[in-house]
Amino acid sequence: MSEMTAATGTPVVSVRDNRGIPVRTLNWNREEAAAQLRLLVSHNLINDDSRVSESRDPRLFTAWSADDTTVANLCNTPSLAGQVLKRESTDSGWQVVVFDAAGRPVWMTDGRGTVQSLSYDELGRQMSGSEQLSGGAVRVSWRGEYGDAGPENDGSQDNNLRGMCVAQYDDGGLQVVNSVALSGTVLSGSQQFLASAEAQPDWPEADSDRQALLEATKYTTIALSDALGAPLVQTDAMGHQLAWQYDVSGRICSQAVTPAGGSKQTLLESVTWSEAGQVLEEVAGNGVTTVYSYEPETQWLVTVTAQRTDNTVLQALGYGYDNTGNVLSVSDGTVASRYWRNQATDGVRMFSYDALYQLVNATGRENATNTVMPYASLPAMAQPDSSQYVNYTRTYLYDDSGNLQTLTHTGAGNFTRKMTTETTSSRSVQQNDGGAQSPDDVAGWFDSNGNLRQLQAGSPPSGSLTAQQDALEWGGSDNLQSVTLLSRSSTDMSQNDREVYQYSGSSRVRKQTRTLVNGGSGLWAVDEVRYLAGMELRRSWQETVSGSSVTPGAVTEELHVVTGQAGRAGIRVLHWETGMPDDIPANDQVRWSVDDNIGSLSLELDVEGQVISREEYYPFGGTAVWSARSEVEADYKVVRYSGKERDGTGLYYYGHRYYAPWLCRWVSADPASEVDGLNLFRMVRNNPVSFSDYRGMLKTGEDARREVAKNFIVEAHMAPIETVSENNSVILSFREAGKYTIEALQRDAAAKGHNILEKTIKPSSLSSAYGERANEMEEKAKSAGLIGMVGHWVDIGNGTKEIKGIWVHDTLTHEDTVFKLSMDNAESLKSFKMQVRLGNIVPFTGDYDMHDMRGMKDENNQSEFIKPESYAEKAIAHAINEGVAAVDPVRHLDQEHEHMHVVRHGPQQNFLGYREEYETEEAIKDKGSLAVVANPGPFPIAIVNKTDWTIVENLEEWGTYFRDLNIVQPPHWSTLPQSYHSQMNKNIGVVETRTGMVSSPAFARRLKK
Repeated sequence: MSEMTAATGTPVVSVRDNRGIPVRTLNWNREEAAAQLRLLVSHNLINDDSRVSESRDPRLFTAWSADDTTVANLCNTPSLAGQVLKRESTDSGWQVVVFDAAGRPVWMTDGRGTVQSLSYDELGRQMSGSEQLSGGAVRVSWRGEYGDAGPENDGSQDNNLRGMCVAQYDDGGLQVVNSVALSGTVLSGSQQFLASAEAQPDWPEADSDRQALLEATKYTTIALSDALGAPLVQTDAMGHQLAWQYDVSGRICSQAVTPAGGSKQTLLESVTWSEAGQVLEEVAGNGVTTVYSYEPETQWLVTVTAQRTDNTVLQALGYGYDNTGNVLSVSDGTVASRYWRNQATDGVRMFSYDALYQLVNATGRENATNTVMPYASLPAMAQPDSSQYVNYTRTYLYDDSGNLQTLTHTGAGNFTRKMTTETTSSRSVQQNDGGAQSPDDVAGWFDSNGNLRQLQAGSPPSGSLTAQQDALEWGGSDNLQSVTLLSRSSTDMSQNDREVYQYSGSSRVRKQTRTLVNGGSGLWAVDEVRYLAGMELRRSWQETVSGSSVTPGAVTEELHVVTGQAGRAGIRVLHWETGMPDDIPANDQVRWSVDDNIGSLSLELDVEGQVISREEYYPFGGTAVWSARSEVEADYKVVRYSGKERDGTGLYYYGHRYYAPWLCRWVSADPASEVDGLNLFRMVRNNPVSFSDYRGMLKTGEDARREVAKNFIVEAHMAPIETVSENNSVILSFREAGKYTIEALQRDAAAKGHNILEKTIKPSSLSSAYGERANEMEEKAKSAGLIGMVGHWVDIGNGTKEIKGIWVHDTLTHEDTVFKLSMDNAESLKSFKMQVRLGNIVPFTGDYDMHDMRGMKDENNQSEFIKPESYAEKAIAHAINEGVAAVDPVRHLDQEHEHMHVVRHGPQQNFLGYREEYETEEAIKDKGSLAVVANPGPFPIAIVNKTDWTIVENLEEWGTYFRDLNIVQPPHWSTLPQSYHSQMNKNIGVVETRTGMVSSPAFARRLKK
């Protein structure tokens, strides 16, 4: 008989209307198995167009049931085309977006009064963006220049820059692409920073005027890549060189660094990967071997063992799980039992959850000096051999929206942290010592967009917000601009100690900390970090400020940190140009990290495999155990919890927003909106032991949208696809179409599915086919309008293929056929152009190659697996084509124009199931199905979740995306692949039946018979 848990007997019930649209989700929760169950109801209000107009979480649904004037968590006002014109969130405020006739956003405003606008060229490419803060002047915040805008002899053609955005002026300065490989890999790129670390530039039209806003220094990174685009050598802006080698599967197997002026050092000796894409063993350049093991059925991490060459085990982590993947225990076999103040401590941490899988209890060990309630500061550091540890217990209590209400800690010190939450939102602040903070006071702590206005880095003040230290300033795009560390003036920021930030797109490129040393002379100490490709440039100096005059002193410390990631291990190489501390053993110090299941740095190791520092974390990110062999070396550890950088403010930067570990929540609303539920401040669904936030690592937001519009989906088609995702509660993903296919679709080309196994005509395919004549053929193809179209390639001997025709749809016979032509026959090319112009033929390009269809996870971790040839699969594909037809009239929905439909087949996730159920004889004859199609990829993949796009670059990121959303994989993608003779009794994963071919386990058993 199985043990009863808090989740036992807590089903999830989805209530749908007569259109099949979910209108309510019934859930039950309790904190422990013996407690009374509570019914939680999530609610959607559906309008007459079958779109969700209002959404309520259980807390606001209960309030609405008692008082129907209670606001909803989210209200959407759609356009006739299904785009959201206005969204009103109780967490992130309201935003209005106006779209042009092509479905592109052109004008936006929000509750803070910020107005933004975008302009496009004739090809639909974004050219500039402007921003006007409430009460401020309009400024041009973004300008782009493209490689085809200059003269013919400007080098754009030779450097493959035609059609690319080669220069981007934004709030971080100027980013320039100098050269690109045929694979799309950037071979050379430059960055110029703004002359002022606190400027908000207004980019003028003239290039000379723009240069006046920039520093003269250009930081250039150069790369060498292989034919597939994988980097082989990268030389960063300061002359440090990283080099990689790959195994036959294309995965990294070794890595080395050569510091500028130094000698080559091996960072990664070797790495072994499993068939599922998981790291099995890493041998670092310091000789330390880290071995990982996984549960075969689920691929959950089970053990992490790090061992030196002298067989000393440095770390031996073991993980225990419940049957849904929640971490129940973490043990470290290298931690011996120790005794302090009549307590025995060891390396075991235990966790328990409520029925919603929110963490409610955690136990472990902590430094005995952690006696005060933690805020932004790190605890006191202990010596590595210290025995002064005590046990701790933490309990967490949440409201029905998932907001932390109390955190109770017993251990070296005893305290209870209480939070106060606004009645109509999930905005929360820490309760002050007097307990006088009321829900009505919370609104004043946030701006209209849900950005926290004061950090609460220490004990919070009584009453409402006051102008003092820890004030947060936010930009028009809701990026954190500055944090006041010590306030001297509420009106003049330049008088305050502060940390300031600049961004390019959604990535931080500069951080500067300014501290007043001598008020009488205006002497300031400045610490700055510039984030460049593959490295961080860290400098310290002093400067004298008098009015608008700034006199900088000499740089007292200049540190280059070369950053790398090989397998699961993070690597940082510290190279001092100036000011290396005396206690650092040697320059070019390499630090290897050993991480835990969510990427937190638990160990730092030196070149001999000796421990530099050890850190253990409380759930949600505070530091429980912290030791290092020297204080100086400890000062240079900046990457900590979840593998993210910890700022001097105590905040962790995740790439899109900032996280306050002592508050157990984000300091601003989720920029990806409701992808993780209606609570936009909650950290990983309050399950921080099992999951980490992936969005700081992946390309999302506007960066992702630009990339999608360039290489995946025609920009005008993105909004209809977003509508399908939202209305059908489904996450959709697409393989990369390539910019030439996108441009062909924009020229009204027909779309054909994957059954045409011929190459698209583009510079790379022409180069491989025609060699020295490639440039000549490319010009002919451009002139005839063949770029991006599907060619009919014929073998002419010696393994060489040439174009002998174009796949087209004949509008007279309504057949798909090959229009025969010769690239060396001008008349045949001219005839092709004429037939296209007359409308007699429509040339084919690729369609949108769908990769996934996944039912979204509801509040109770339930999702729908969409099966091959099911009604749901066909309905979703039809809805996409219907939506695209509404905004792109040439793509009529009727059967006669099927060749114009952008989605022509089911998703790749269903390929294996379709083959084995509907093409059974072919699959038996072939002894399986093509592994390259049956498995996930190739990457990158674009994922849309409602209105939010994300791009994942590899199998690990793809798995992490869905794993962090707790969405189950299709059975055959759960583990990849098994041996033909092992685990044949399982019904998950795929089985390799012969070289290059796989099948499901059940079908493999059939083949064996």
